Amino acid sequence: MMKDPMRCYITTDHPNAGPFTRYPRVIKWLMSTKAREAQINAFKHKDKVLSQTSIGSLDREISLYELAQMTRAGPAKSLGLTSMCGGLKPGMDADVAVYNFNPDQPVANPDDIEKAFSRCSHVFKSGVQVVTNGEIVSNGHKRTLWVNAKVKENPQVMRDINEKFLKYYSMTQANYEALGHHFVPNPYTIEVDAT
Repeated sequence: MMKDPMRCYITTDHPNAGPFTRYPRVIKWLMSTKAREAQINAFKHKDKVLSQTSIGSLDREISLYELAQMTRAGPAKSLGLTSMCGGLKPGMDADVAVYNFNPDQPVANPDDIEKAFSRCSHVFKSGVQVVTNGEIVSNGHKRTLWVNAKVKENPQVMRDINEKFLKYYSMTQANYEALGHHFVPNPYTIEVDAT
């Protein structure tokens, strides 16, 4: 039902989705009406599901291009990271996943979609090939992305947070510190000035 795949993302947010290991199955449902119908027919209370939702009337099958927008370009744009990821322009991070899937050929069996997206054929991380023919060949360039957000501190908010820690937690705020190289190995800092 989406009109703009750049603003619709697959997430692991509970209870709206599921673990990322199920992405290939979700992708199969998004790309195949036949797969969706098979899942709907497997529901124990199929009639109730169909009467309470519009899922039975959906016949759209998203394309590989739309999937790339939903899983790469769109999230990168929403996070303000389009200069480094979410595309293939020169100067970007060169994080590329290659799947054994040809979008120009009709899919006879929807399970082939799930199989293709369950195991990358090739993966490049920061331009280094880390997966070849489905096998891990390198750990690539490791780094930890973190945001250093500069904000105006609000004394009332800080006081409220301190009170909540004292009242509800068995540890102090110092236990949640995320700065320092011992917490963030191979840091790649994204600076944000929100003051």
